[in-house]
Amino acid sequence: MPSFLVPRHVSAHRISAIALYRALLHQTRAAPLPTQSQQELQNIVRNRCKQSIHLHSYQRLKLAFQAGYEALDHLDAAVAGDGKSASYIVGLLAKAPAKVKADPPKAVPFQSKSKSKSKEPKSDDGSPATTKKPSPSELFSRPHALSQLSGKRHVPVLFSANQIPILRIKKPQPEALSGFIKNRITQRQRRHDRRHWLTEQIEFAQYEDLWDEILEEQVGIGPGSKVSGEEPSWAEEFEIAKSEVDYRIKLEGRKNIAMAAKMQGIVDRETELYERERAERREAKRVERDARRNAGEVKVFEEAT
Repeated sequence: MPSFLVPRHVSAHRISAIALYRALLHQTRAAPLPTQSQQELQNIVRNRCKQSIHLHSYQRLKLAFQAGYEALDHLDAAVAGDGKSASYIVGLLAKAPAKVKADPPKAVPFQSKSKSKSKEPKSDDGSPATTKKPSPSELFSRPHALSQLSGKRHVPVLFSANQIPILRIKKPQPEALSGFIKNRITQRQRRHDRRHWLTEQIEFAQYEDLWDEILEEQVGIGPGSKVSGEEPSWAEEFEIAKSEVDYRIKLEGRKNIAMAAKMQGIVDRETELYERERAERREAKRVERDARRNAGEVKVFEEAT
């Protein structure tokens, strides 16, 4: 693997690390040890792997993989009935620090700073009130009947926020909607930046493949060359990653088009009802005006007679 690549960004490295991690967890559960010892072994595997996620040093990664495969060999032998390997594991488990054998810390969910406890709704007894979350399909259940509205009907506005279809119901624009738009734009920009980076890496990798082919043809060596066929080419992994990013970008575009069509349907239905209700209001005002005029004419006639 080239030295300019970050290991955890390479598919082959991630696949190998995940496969080793799963094999260790599986064998710790199958090892002929007490339940408490199995749990401590699983915690050691989880904690050690979590500590090694961001390792970039190839020497340290090599030592970590060697230690993992050596532990897997002892676990396989213990599962197969080798008492010596089981005793070796028990001895190492007794020497391990208590911190490593403890349960890994749970991830704390992110909470926005703008949401303070003082702003949480309270019930009559002072306890936090439970608020009903809006249903994802609530938007597409529109238009609502006039009896369900607090006033006159307002037609929502469909607009494009950097090619992201947004349906704004009212002003001012909610803060949550602004955050949603910002996150979508940031995510799409990251994908385009990664696509440009992968395109550059493919060009560099093709030169590496060309050099491997030259070595294969001239002196018969060239690990990873296309001629030998023993390993994939340098550019293959980059091309796979780029095709995945391209697929995500195209999929987002298709979803935006479909969502815009659904939102336009909501606007059309709301507009139709708005025009109908406005015509009914005008007709009601005309009838009321005619009634007042007729009543006035009758009163004038009676006074004249």
